[in-house]
Amino acid sequence: MILFIRNSAFLTVFLFLGLSSYKSFGQLDDMGKILTGGVSDAEKIADAYLSPFTNAFGATLNAGWYNTARPHRVLGFDLTLSANVALIPDQAKFFSPRELGLGHNVTFSGPETTPTIAGESDLQRTRLQYTVDGQHLADYTLPQGTGLGFIPAPTLQLGIGVPLGTDIIGRYIPQVGMGDVGNFGLWGIGVKHSLKQWIPVINRVPFLNLSLMAGYTKFQTTSKLSFTPADIDLAEHDYTSGPVSFDDQKLDFGVGSFTANVIASADIPFITGYLGLGINSTNTNLKMLGWYPVPEINPETDQAQITNDSALKDPIDFKLSGETGGIQPRATAGFKLKLAVLHIHFDYTYANYSVVTGGLGISFR
Repeated sequence: MILFIRNSAFLTVFLFLGLSSYKSFGQLDDMGKILTGGVSDAEKIADAYLSPFTNAFGATLNAGWYNTARPHRVLGFDLTLSANVALIPDQAKFFSPRELGLGHNVTFSGPETTPTIAGESDLQRTRLQYTVDGQHLADYTLPQGTGLGFIPAPTLQLGIGVPLGTDIIGRYIPQVGMGDVGNFGLWGIGVKHSLKQWIPVINRVPFLNLSLMAGYTKFQTTSKLSFTPADIDLAEHDYTSGPVSFDDQKLDFGVGSFTANVIASADIPFITGYLGLGINSTNTNLKMLGWYPVPEINPETDQAQITNDSALKDPIDFKLSGETGGIQPRATAGFKLKLAVLHIHFDYTYANYSVVTGGLGISFR
């Protein structure tokens, strides 16, 4: 048991390194540049650019909840580690900034479409230029993609049998610090209830099980940012002082995902096949915390500058919509190999963002 938990923690860190590899490309630090055109435009651009991350990660959090429809006996339990990998569709790897409804004081140059965070890293990107009363305020090129076509996420969960053919399921990963990348953690709660016991025909078939499950997972991650006046060529026109400091910037990203499914499984001595039909819903919140250099035009010199009045503190706090807003259908098919108390499972979930899941666990029924 101790060895299993230690290996689980190691795999958790390994998967998060894969999840956070986009940080090494500097995409998150580039996010600060989108504030130069104002908060309203910044939120629209952030929503479009991060949409694949939002959708894919929400999909991973709704996976791995079950590998059988059969509940445990009272106080029976299983401890399971799953690796869920969401596959990002090609159409989610680019977007058109011109279709976002940005402010009237922006002009575009370059290609019609630009990569999202999941797009190719070597693609040409759209450039935005902002003016105020005809005076140049700022210009920047939208962030590049990472080239990652998938998003992984681990889940470590415990299911315990309680009366009335019901399992209570909890999943938890404590806050894990990853140096300059930041930190992450998640928790979740779910329930699985046997429907078989209430259906006269099915309850007489010993190897067939039918259940209803629902689960909610909350993920939170914080990454450090570094965006200074020098990044928009205004280091010599930075007139901030006193409480304004650009040294403590953070990106706070929270995802809450809910799923409900009807599960059917056929359980024979060494293998279990299972199917699930259900729904999922994801809500995502993005915050940019700290002070950020946002330029303004000096009316006397017509020169862009950064002052205490133009700099913004905690400028971004909004819900990302993505493509998983509302309720989306999902279908899962998989199998589980049972080797005494050790179980190994694999499944595939077909949805807007499909998910491949693999895992292992120990079970005492």
